Amino acid sequence: MSQIISKPRIAVITLFSAVFAAFFSLPANAQNAAPAAQADNGSVWWNELISANPERSRDFYAGVIGWTPKIVAAEDTSRPPAAGENEYTLFMQNGNESAGLAKYDGKEPTDPKPGWLTYIQVSNVDDAVVEALKKGGKVLKAPTDANNIGRLAIVADPDGNPFGLVTPLSKDSTAAGH
Repeated sequence: MSQIISKPRIAVITLFSAVFAAFFSLPANAQNAAPAAQADNGSVWWNELISANPERSRDFYAGVIGWTPKIVAAEDTSRPPAAGENEYTLFMQNGNESAGLAKYDGKEPTDPKPGWLTYIQVSNVDDAVVEALKKGGKVLKAPTDANNIGRLAIVADPDGNPFGLVTPLSKDSTAAGH
């Protein structure tokens, strides 16, 4: 995750529903990742590009930044997509996941618009969402549990800038399947 998610290197898959799986997907290494330390709260956890034209975006970032696009299944980033299955792109740098790319479909008015979406780690997503509302923010996607990843939500600040909130699972919870 291009040093963005260095402790531990975690990424983005299987978020809110099959519809959102095309948008918000966490790479395979997030599936069984070690817990992020409390000290990581407030740090950038993952960056994901929402693009109306993933092919063009893959080519652009490969050329400009040098990332190697790896196309995987949105529902399971450990494998290539099957025919007709939603795709997710992992941008790779020196064998490491640097960022993600999801296709923008715009099916819901609250879907994040094309652009970069940053996920920030917090100790409790639900508490952070309540605080965002108190401070004039807006909930775009309510808190939800993502299997083997943690709890996620998408909010907007008072100026309308969207960002993700994430509380990764602890290692013990991941092992227990919670």
